[in-house]
Amino acid sequence: MTELPLLFGPGDALMGVVTRPPEDRVLPVACVLYNMGATYRAGPRRINVKIAREMAKLGVTSIRFDLSGLGDSAPPTDPKGFMAQSVLDLQAAMDLLEARLGIHRFIVIGFCSGAVNGLTVADADPRVIGLLMFDGFSFPTRRVTMERNLHRLLALPFNAAVRDKTARWALRKLGAKGPQIFEFDAPDVSPDRYREVVSRLLARGTAVLALYSATLQVHDRGRDQLAGVGDPALLQHLDYRFSPALDHTLTTVQSQRSFLHLLGEWVQQVAQPSAARLPEPPARAEPDRTARGAVKNGMEGALPN
Repeated sequence: MTELPLLFGPGDALMGVVTRPPEDRVLPVACVLYNMGATYRAGPRRINVKIAREMAKLGVTSIRFDLSGLGDSAPPTDPKGFMAQSVLDLQAAMDLLEARLGIHRFIVIGFCSGAVNGLTVADADPRVIGLLMFDGFSFPTRRVTMERNLHRLLALPFNAAVRDKTARWALRKLGAKGPQIFEFDAPDVSPDRYREVVSRLLARGTAVLALYSATLQVHDRGRDQLAGVGDPALLQHLDYRFSPALDHTLTTVQSQRSFLHLLGEWVQQVAQPSAARLPEPPARAEPDRTARGAVKNGMEGALPN
């Protein structure tokens, strides 16, 4: 395994780390990892670093990087809006690996709010052949919401995490409202919009995994979190999983191990699919985004994050 910090994208504004498996084990696909909300590119408890190194064991290249204005990446000089800029950043990461390594098929892994970025770039770019959304979109029905709240209420006397979450919720509802200092242009993804985009991805042959932990959702009787989408046929074709072994930020070692094992199996399935799933890569103009190795800055041999 080799890891190289790189500056890339327009004006070398984006900072990332490419993790490459041994040359004799490289598969023709790469994973794209990025920020979970406003966190650093390493992710909570460095989970993106652990994912990248686990993928290298399986022969899969990866890049983990900070979106514009987050972590070590500079803010855009010509901002396009939050979501539009995120799509451009994700495409810049794919362009980098395509130009340098000849990889033109990608698996995008979005945690929490990053699922919105992942869904949007997957819809916009046919190079994305796999999309994992972890604790992303949730469209529960009234019955599901009532059951979830009941489980939380019953857990209240025994679960400190539930008590803390309830207290924070009460403070937000009853406390003074602060000024709105950021205006994001993230799309308002309704159940109809979700159904439309996911249907398009599945028809294109893109593997979509909707994975949920037991932290936010508490309980699941089978595709409960997407019940409000209202399309049983679509949900049957969507890879939907609910795992009580996982928590939202993969806090415990056991939770991380469970996630990495599940992810590894899924990535291998996506990386080596049937010929029918992999369309010929679309013709693209030569990327004009350049990258330079961070070894210029004396970073060679440092532990990348």
